[in-house]
Amino acid sequence: MGFLISLLSIILLLNGINAINYSGLYLKPLDFRWIGKFCFDEQGGSIHVTRFQSTSNTTKILLYSDSNPHYNEILNDFGQGDISCQEKISWANYTYTNPDNVGVISDSRNYNVKKVSQNRDRFWMIVMADCDNKFVEDHSLPFVSTYTFDVENSGDAFDSQLSAEQQSIPQGQIFFFLLYTGFLISSIIYSVILKKKGLEGKAIHFFIAILIVFLISLALYISNWAHILKFHKYELRFLNLFGNIFEILGNGLFVALILMIGQGWTTSIYFGSLVKQIINILVSITLIVIGWVAYVYYVYHSKEQNSYIYFMDTCPGYFLLALYVVIIGYFCWANYVNRNKQNESIKKNFILIFTIIFVFWLISHPLVVIVAHFMDPWVKYKVISLLNLAINAIFFIILLIIFRPSHNNMIVKILQSDDKSNDMKEIKESEKPYNGADMDLNMSN
Repeated sequence: MGFLISLLSIILLLNGINAINYSGLYLKPLDFRWIGKFCFDEQGGSIHVTRFQSTSNTTKILLYSDSNPHYNEILNDFGQGDISCQEKISWANYTYTNPDNVGVISDSRNYNVKKVSQNRDRFWMIVMADCDNKFVEDHSLPFVSTYTFDVENSGDAFDSQLSAEQQSIPQGQIFFFLLYTGFLISSIIYSVILKKKGLEGKAIHFFIAILIVFLISLALYISNWAHILKFHKYELRFLNLFGNIFEILGNGLFVALILMIGQGWTTSIYFGSLVKQIINILVSITLIVIGWVAYVYYVYHSKEQNSYIYFMDTCPGYFLLALYVVIIGYFCWANYVNRNKQNESIKKNFILIFTIIFVFWLISHPLVVIVAHFMDPWVKYKVISLLNLAINAIFFIILLIIFRPSHNNMIVKILQSDDKSNDMKEIKESEKPYNGADMDLNMSN
């Protein structure tokens, strides 16, 4: 199902692309009406108003660049009203004035096209306001204003329709969707071969489930981009919400998988400590639940005026950061204990190499948080989104190499015995009851 959704999304992305369109009503004079925020890249872009009508000729569409010294003041004043309406209008970088009367057919009117040029990617805030004192004196005056305008960036067929902090994300997510699909197909083939050869396949089965979760996440993300670019409108936030929910779920499940493999699941007879299994489950559930809470509360319900927020770069996200540090210590300790129990050098070496490799995957999460915290807001979204996908892809490839379906690969052999079996045999021999021969020998002595 996820594949079909994403295939449809790719088709939508490649057809009927146009500028992002903003349209709506402004019904409350004296209030600043938030319309949107768009990041133009360093090559610039354009804003083209195609309809601007109002019952008042003092209504304005206002543009504010983040180079404006009052930009953050205006952002923080939404919903507060601490700064006067007139003062905020005077701070605008660009203003559309002289609206047509409501109801007038103005298709032939050619409003100015605002060409944006700048030396770096910049956010532009778009608002609507009417601060005429007549509305202060008489609140009963009828008022309605409508607007329609297109915003277009520079770049290719994808990027020209996206805010600069979003550029390259749809293409990247489509690439990783196809790559993860390749991983899934390879894993299914692995599973079939392992079964035919009588080799251990439980780890690959778990990995297949994780890949499906990540593919569902990517399918939801791509579907959201498809809606934005096909219909030239705002995102469907619920698609982004569930995309992140599945991504967080996938990461939590992958943590559980590497913890279990390091402790000997499917590779050692020493796996099975009830306490460790409970800890593994609790760690995974905690990562998933707190990640969901952090995303829903701090990201999904954040104000539209806010820049991109990485859910790990929040208060509960910092708790997750500390938890990852604890997991790294637990991962290394549990693997060390498991390694010391092994009698086969090949398994000792496997645990050591597996620990060294996948501890870097665990470390990558705190590192991404640090990168996100100090990154400029106009590049943070794209870098974090694609960086997480790339890191996962690297370690997915390593996992597929480790569990390759070959009789020469000791890691996928069915657990039937261990070198400790010789020790067990000696113990059992020493515990045998004396037979007749033993008795005769003792009597002769």
